[in-house]
This record gives sequence, structure tokens and C-alpha cells, in this order.
Amino acid sequence: MKGCRIWAEIDLGALRHNVAAIRRAVGPRTRILAVAKADAYGHGALPVACAALDAGCDRLGVGDSGEALELREGGLAGPILILGAIVEEEIPAVVQHDITVTVHSPDLLPLLDTEARRRNRALRVHLKVDTGLGRLGSSPARTLDVARAVLDRPNLELEGLSTHFASAGNPDAVREQLDRFRAAVDELAADGIHPRILHAANSTALFTCPESHFDMVRPGIALYGIDPGPFASLGLSLLPVLTLKTRIAFLKGVGEGVPVGYGGRHVTPQPTRIATCPAGYNDGFPYALGNRGEAVVRGRRVPVVGSVTMDYITVDVGAVPEAAVGDEVTLIGDGLRAEEIARMLGTIPYELTCRLGKRVKRISLNAAPAAFRVVA
Repeated sequence: MKGCRIWAEIDLGALRHNVAAIRRAVGPRTRILAVAKADAYGHGALPVACAALDAGCDRLGVGDSGEALELREGGLAGPILILGAIVEEEIPAVVQHDITVTVHSPDLLPLLDTEARRRNRALRVHLKVDTGLGRLGSSPARTLDVARAVLDRPNLELEGLSTHFASAGNPDAVREQLDRFRAAVDELAADGIHPRILHAANSTALFTCPESHFDMVRPGIALYGIDPGPFASLGLSLLPVLTLKTRIAFLKGVGEGVPVGYGGRHVTPQPTRIATCPAGYNDGFPYALGNRGEAVVRGRRVPVVGSVTMDYITVDVGAVPEAAVGDEVTLIGDGLRAEEIARMLGTIPYELTCRLGKRVKRISLNAAPAAFRVVA
């Protein structure tokens, strides 16, 4: 990309393809909440949100109020649900901008209700039930009491009831959590409480466990075409949305036995050419890929040699004699998938995209129409 040192190409056409695969899995009546937290897993929240809504998603999910407000400031007026917790200081802005919140206890209900009443509006809330993750959410034993506490507040609306799976790829574990969630739903129903939206399924569960769909599903990583494990085995053709690229900034020939980079961690075993590329751990390229990682130059894989530094990596392009200064270098994409890199590092693929730094320019390809960028 002309003028960029390091950039991520975000194929929003691929994202729309993935939304269509999700829609086929859940059917026409189940709502789809597109999870765009952590800057849409590093892909860029605003363009991803527009494309997801354009593709048929019903609402957006974010991790905190700052992410929700960023989407509002970008002009998105549709429903946004904060999936995580909020703190007291965030309440005025959340209510002002009509952002739906998840609650886990009665603690903030008086403040939410007071602020909603002050602004003469009803604030939608979703109550989360901790059925086994052990993180956020009311215990099943307290869910009815918390639901009643929401209903006791005249300016709060209990729109939804949710839970989150601890091991979505483990059918037995999912079944146990679903049993606890259904028991909570039934207890509320026996008390005359019927939230309009029940939701539990993340990316893995929505494809592997239809009984977890309820009224809405919450795909995250599937939107971005990254496979945490089961998708390929299910025959799903999800497309990677992100390609990470840099370029050759400097190129030189070296002889045999030449140390490369800090500490001389790599010593050339034979005469070759070393390309220096402006991508480093400050950009999210993992330090652990020094002397281990690969890149793609002119369609061929080449090794990352020496240490990954804050601003640069060095790549041995001896096997690509036609490589030249200015050539694009692919770090994720062109057959080099985030899943493969993550396995090498013993991590999860979404960590790689979420950690991309501020210097990585996001370039949207096949962008969605601007119809959803309507000021709230």
C-alpha cells in the first residue's frame, strides 16, 4: 500500500460472506449480535460494524463503554450492548447515548435508574447469569432476585437474559451450562418475568450446538474468519478478513557467517540477502517470532531471522532473487494464517490480531455502504 510502512487490509466482503454463513447456521428468525469489542478484534471497529449491519446483523456487542461511545461518535445509531461490566463514572454517558448495559448484580441499578429518570428515558439492560465461567454474572440462585430488582426500577427495562460458555467446544460442559441457564429462565417465567431476548451462543456454540441459539447468537471470531479449532472440521468456508503487510525498506547482500540483529542471534549459514522491514513488536508482531517466524515475499515463504525489535524485523530473501526495495511483505495472509502462527507460539489466533499497534493502518477493502452511519 503506497505511503504505508505497515498496514492491515480488512476485506469487508469476506466479513459479509462470514455473516451469511452464520445466518445459514442460525436461520432467519434468530438475531445476530456482531461482537466488535477490542477494536473488532484488531480489525477496526467502525468499518467492521458498518459492514456487519449491512450484512444483516441486528446489533453490535462491545466490551466496555469506551468502545460503545466510539461507535456512537462514528455515527452508528443502532442497538449496542456492552457485554462486560461498567463502572459508576460511565453511567451518564451510557444513558445519554442509549447504550444497552449488562448487569450482574443489583449494585448499580439505583444509579442507572436515577440517570435514566433524569434524562426521561428507559434504559435497556441485560442480566447475565454465571452458569459456570466463574467471571461475571449473578449466580443462578440470585438471578430471580436481581431480575426483580431491575423490574422494581421504573426507568429500567429487562430486555435480555444471557450467559457465557466456559468451554464452548466441549458438548458436555455446554450442556451443563445450558441446563443451569434454562433453569434460571424457567424460574423467572414462573414469577411472570419474560425477557425478550435470551442469548448464550458464541462462535463455536452457534455452529455446534443449535439448542444454544435461543433468540440471539453472539459471533465474534467467526465474523473475522479465524478458526479457533472446530470450524474447518465442520466444513465451514469462513474467509479470513485481515491481511497484515509491511514492505522491504532496505536490502543488502551479506556473506557467510554474518551475524544479524541484536545479540547476533542469527548467523548466516551461506551468502544471502537480508531484507529489513518496518514492522516490530510495537506493531504487534510477536517478539517470540525471532528466528522462528515466516513472511511471504513475491508469493514465497521466507524466514524471519534475528531478533524481532520494536520497529523492525529482518527477513532472509536469498531464495527470492528478484526481491527489491519497496516489495510488499505479508506477515499474516497469503496462505500464512493467524491460526498457524498462534500454534507455533502456543497462543490463540485472536491475540495476534487484537495486539496490532497504533502504527498499523487499517485499510478497508470492499467497504459497506454508509447507510448505517447515521448520527444518533
